[in-house]
Amino acid sequence: MAKEDIFDKEWVDERDKNSLEGLLEQMNLPPAAVKFVRDNKRAVQIAIAAVVVAVIAWSLYGSYRDNRIEQSSAALSDALEMDGQQMIDQLAAVENDFSGTPAALWAQINAAQALAADGEMEAASSKFKAVREDIGKSSPLQPLLSIGIAQTAEVLGNYDESLGEYQKLAGIEGYESIGNMGVGRIHEIQGDTARALDVYESYLATIDPAAIMQKRLVEEKIAAIKAAQ
Repeated sequence: MAKEDIFDKEWVDERDKNSLEGLLEQMNLPPAAVKFVRDNKRAVQIAIAAVVVAVIAWSLYGSYRDNRIEQSSAALSDALEMDGQQMIDQLAAVENDFSGTPAALWAQINAAQALAADGEMEAASSKFKAVREDIGKSSPLQPLLSIGIAQTAEVLGNYDESLGEYQKLAGIEGYESIGNMGVGRIHEIQGDTARALDVYESYLATIDPAAIMQKRLVEEKIAAIKAAQ
């Protein structure tokens, strides 16, 4: 069979090249595909238009979201430069005005910490818990929220709640010290020095020898309990 000469291709009117049919011919699609598109020309045109609109909309949304994140970060930075109630009010504004952004989430956490620093433990505890309900269980912020909840609960005298949070922290890498020391402290507050001693001694056995200050602190705790017995 003789090789097909490119000059033997069917001639196409230049006026047809801008039409859908002309485009199909230029793309050398199978006859069945060309027939399908011709028979459903209107539907295909609508589908193409929908895709174009979707791409443009997504691009515009991405730009809007980037600007929103930038603005929220700036607002959070400004709020954190303030003090007292003024800072808490501005953090609340960031939370309300930029809902759904990382800055709004951090505004809630910082507001809870500010409330705790001002002695508003009930309000701080509620704020910490509200944030925890909004984030996933696998969020890296979970330990930070557990610390806030544990500490406010301890101050409020809600020892069972505080103990539960400290026990969670004791099992999380990087938070073992806060967790174990908290568990031991709660047992001491409740008068259960035997359990506190057991917690401190068990934790001491896991401390890296290089962590001299931490090891010494636990040893002092153990010595104080034994001296009081």
